Amino acid sequence: MGFEKDRIVIIDDINAVGDKAHIFKEEVKRIGAVEHVSLSSFLPTPSSRNGTTLFADGALEGENAVIIGSWSIDYDYISTLGLDIIAGRDFDKQLVTDSTAIILNESALELFGIEAEAAIGMRLTDDIHRQDKENMVYKTVIGVVKNFHFESLRNGIDGLSLQLGGNANRMMVKLNSDDLGKSMERIEAMWNIVAPNQPFRYIFMDDSFNETYKEEQRLGRIFIAFTLLSILIACLGLFGLAAFNAEKRSKEIGIRKVLGASVRQISFKLSIDFLKLVGVSIIIALPLAWYAMNMWLEDFTYRIEIA
Repeated sequence: MGFEKDRIVIIDDINAVGDKAHIFKEEVKRIGAVEHVSLSSFLPTPSSRNGTTLFADGALEGENAVIIGSWSIDYDYISTLGLDIIAGRDFDKQLVTDSTAIILNESALELFGIEAEAAIGMRLTDDIHRQDKENMVYKTVIGVVKNFHFESLRNGIDGLSLQLGGNANRMMVKLNSDDLGKSMERIEAMWNIVAPNQPFRYIFMDDSFNETYKEEQRLGRIFIAFTLLSILIACLGLFGLAAFNAEKRSKEIGIRKVLGASVRQISFKLSIDFLKLVGVSIIIALPLAWYAMNMWLEDFTYRIEIA
């Protein structure tokens, strides 16, 4: 997936703590079982989405516009999700200039037609509508992150930009302990201090990730249920036909027994006609099933191949 989702807790409605969000974040970071904490409304699992149109310095014509996602994050976002920086660096609290810095993913570089190392130091702007072009606000590329999935695997990975920003409504907490219950109790206790009478709502990132594929999971359960029902009906039908056939051929069975036929030979004789029909049905069903599943998988940009 390109990011870590295990043992990451997403706390909703951080706006409920008002201007104490950063204080709450620092308090949570002091918990021994907490590894990283990040504030952002934009997550790789279902969350807010936003886009922007960027122009490279010196290429402000309309045909040079690049439309990509635009996420506001904090200094700990990349380390919390374990994103890989393949060129440049992460945001640095010690550098005031990082307030106008930007980090791109690999897909964004493809849209600009440049390599990762060449992108470092590149100036971009979304301030194209300013009348006094000489005073446009530019953002400097300081890093490139490896592509990570932030939409369903049905879709390809689009261009994305990461910038420092505020007004986060969610908090990610990366835990380094398997005792999640105790850690969550301590975090909830801190929440009740900074946001009394406000509900404490959270979800684990792997559960949030599974929400993306809820429809596929429900479809899978429906197919399993109908498959089991179809097999049961088919077996009942075959049992009924076998019983009827055995009753109809009872004299034949008696004669064969008298002539020395074994139980295995008689069973084979009674079953061979049904086995032929089952074989024909398998020959018809297998290619149809392969075609149907292959068509379903075609909707996914990232998929397995049917052997």
